[in-house]
Amino acid sequence: TLMPSGAPYLSAGVGVFNLVGAVDDGGYNHTPAEFDAEYQSGFRLYGIGYVLGLLANTDGGVDGYGGLYADIALTPRWILTPEAAVSGYSQGNSKDMGSTFLFRLELGLAYQMDNGGRLGLKIAHLSNADIYPRNPGENELLVTYSFPLR
Repeated sequence: TLMPSGAPYLSAGVGVFNLVGAVDDGGYNHTPAEFDAEYQSGFRLYGIGYVLGLLANTDGGVDGYGGLYADIALTPRWILTPEAAVSGYSQGNSKDMGSTFLFRLELGLAYQMDNGGRLGLKIAHLSNADIYPRNPGENELLVTYSFPLR
């Protein structure tokens, strides 16, 4: 069931950047730690809200993103959250993603506690969707904690 408007959430995550496909044709073979912070709007139109986020990895890669998300209540406690966003990427010493402009897809699964906080896992894929000649992409796995802002 798509969840209606409610409290906005702030989420923090820690995990691994470039988990699958760690070696690319440019020789980048790192799986650095990643940190992610995300704001999910409380207002949702037909169950769809907006999201703003920032990720950084320990190789100096930074990605700021904005897009749309939905919370789907699988049960009263288990929440599935698909997300699609566009982003701006700064490579630092991290993976060359082929462009600054990227697309981000996420899927999160979280357990909602009595206080409204959510502990979960999130997988994400970041790539330029082949709109540039080079598109190595990368995949992430994060443990997240989200808390309501009201």
